[in-house]
Amino acid sequence: MSTAIGGLIALGSSFLVDRHRSRRDRELNKRSELRSAYAAFLQATAEASEILWNISQGHDNDETARARALTVLRDSSVLARRFELSLVTSDEMTVSTSQLIKLLIAYRDAVGRGIPYNDEELSRPRKEFNRERERLIRVMRETL
Repeated sequence: MSTAIGGLIALGSSFLVDRHRSRRDRELNKRSELRSAYAAFLQATAEASEILWNISQGHDNDETARARALTVLRDSSVLARRFELSLVTSDEMTVSTSQLIKLLIAYRDAVGRGIPYNDEELSRPRKEFNRERERLIRVMRETL
């Protein structure tokens, strides 16, 4: 009888340990997936921002530079990365990433109009985009 009870206790204990391990593994996988999606989105926005900065500085100043500024969201995959991110994150994070993209669009539009780098009309959207990106990075860190 005591052997049967001992076996049941061992079986129950093993079940609980496996259940806990499985839950922990799912949480780690979710965090890893989230971290990858965050990194891909941030990398795409950094690439877009770098392209816009180069164009606005005149470092990339051929006849197609302003046209490239206007297609920077597509060319750097910002929108695709946001859609990927929206599949694995909260609605609040999706709203925050949409806000960042709106600011990136304002920055893109200013560069596309050929506004000089030091002009306030370009400086304001660039600074707003950078501030929002830093805020978003802080929020992303808190969710990992």
